[in-house]
Amino acid sequence: MWNRRRATVIETLHDVATTIQTEETAEAVCERTVAAAADLLDFNLCTVVVREGEWLVPYATSADAPPDGSRKMRIDEGLAGKTYRTGRSHTVAEVTSGDETRPADASYRSGISVPIGDHGVFQAVETTPGAFDDGDAEPAELLVTHAATALDRLEREAELRRQNERLDRFASAVSHDLRNPLSVATGRLQLVAEECSSPHVEGVADAHERMERLIDDLLLFAQAGSESLTYTEVDLSRLATDCWGSPPTAGAALSADAGVAVPADRDRLRQLVENVLKNAVDHGGSDVSVTVGGLDDGFYVADDGRGIPPEDRDDVLTAGYTSAADGTGFGLSIASQVVEAHGREISVSESASGGARFDVRGVDVVEP
Repeated sequence: MWNRRRATVIETLHDVATTIQTEETAEAVCERTVAAAADLLDFNLCTVVVREGEWLVPYATSADAPPDGSRKMRIDEGLAGKTYRTGRSHTVAEVTSGDETRPADASYRSGISVPIGDHGVFQAVETTPGAFDDGDAEPAELLVTHAATALDRLEREAELRRQNERLDRFASAVSHDLRNPLSVATGRLQLVAEECSSPHVEGVADAHERMERLIDDLLLFAQAGSESLTYTEVDLSRLATDCWGSPPTAGAALSADAGVAVPADRDRLRQLVENVLKNAVDHGGSDVSVTVGGLDDGFYVADDGRGIPPEDRDDVLTAGYTSAADGTGFGLSIASQVVEAHGREISVSESASGGARFDVRGVDVVEP
């Protein structure tokens, strides 16, 4: 029976998966899963329990199930607990045959139990013995896989929101608690400069300017991974050319492959490219040559400067790392934050000419 229905059910499950992925709460995902199990698999008595601490808590139950048909239980209790702990599906022909499979309702006689990743357990029961066999496990597992993917997404989004809230608080503190006293200090320094011609005044002014750059970079670093992204198809060559005027490029040369486009948030991608190009000019010398080109799964930026020693390549993307006396140490870490926010990967290596090379991978490149 299952083999004859298999292709139809799998195709329909993929349609259901699209709907499940749009749900915005764990409860809604679980309810959609239970409804799909009833509609597609003819599992009319279902429940989904989700782990909360040391407990498995009911999040969704079939409309046909009795009110007490699902209950909160410990993760070391019953068939649901065993399924969660082992991460394996279980089909039981007679649920009253052992203490471990004793049901919440005495009328339940057979059942199937499927883990939902590390989130919880899906279970279906029937009032007749032997209602389920191993053939029922495959469609149930396919459905539950889609539910697990949706719950994974919601978990990541919740963690991202928490991170964004912390970053917003940090950015607010930086903007208020550092800029205000710096503005006061800069104003007082101007008064001092009017009253005396000490050579130390210029040094203090330079320090104030560096602090201002540091604050700007701190704010960019905090925002680079926290703001929501708006994807468009970005022409990489045009963007690199636009960015080339941002660092001091007198004497340096840029070569950008034409016809390479990547899906990205344009403003965030501009931050990435600007910072990598600026790094090339700052560390590669006034006559450095920089190449921006496409890869099968991304793009690269390479220069012919002095390069980055192998022992430093893991550190250059870390916030606060700099080898320049007047550097803030946030330029490349901002680039790394932007890459991470897009769900991509960035790596550092040696270019063909012995300089530095940055590869951004995991991108669908479009070549018109």
